[in-house]
Amino acid sequence: MRLETFWTPFIWTHNVRVGCKWVAGYTIAGCVVLITFVSYMMNGGDSTQLYTPLFESDVRYSMKGLGAFFIIYFLLLITFAILMLVGLHRTTRGLMLPWMITFGICIAFQLVFGLWLIGGYYIYLDAVLAAFILWLWMGYNIYCWLCVYSQYKIFAELQSPNIILLYP
Repeated sequence: MRLETFWTPFIWTHNVRVGCKWVAGYTIAGCVVLITFVSYMMNGGDSTQLYTPLFESDVRYSMKGLGAFFIIYFLLLITFAILMLVGLHRTTRGLMLPWMITFGICIAFQLVFGLWLIGGYYIYLDAVLAAFILWLWMGYNIYCWLCVYSQYKIFAELQSPNIILLYP
């Protein structure tokens, strides 16, 4: 599947190249918010909501390690979003791959976390609602990933050798 335009309720662009720039900005902004939220929880903030990935972690033991992992992961995602912007500017599709891989892992985590919420807390209606909202967000992230993948395919077509054999 390859997109030609990038349209969301928030952003509409006429091509996926500009859409990829918006996706990089969305990634950077989202990671900054999530780093702030994880830091707040690591410093003793409230982590009892179902929708937080540090929901059942212990403040004294597991939250420090998991929180550090999430912060490092989000910093890597910010770095890869900047690399994606450089790749868009230079028309280098190889610089888009790290973002596509790490963002794909993020999408897979959202799927698994939603399944864990439903599997573990299905008797609570708010857990089902939290999983549903998480999967709606995952759908938006899949659409953003498809935008970058479409631009990656466009770069692949532009950079492929166009050899025409002429026989006498």
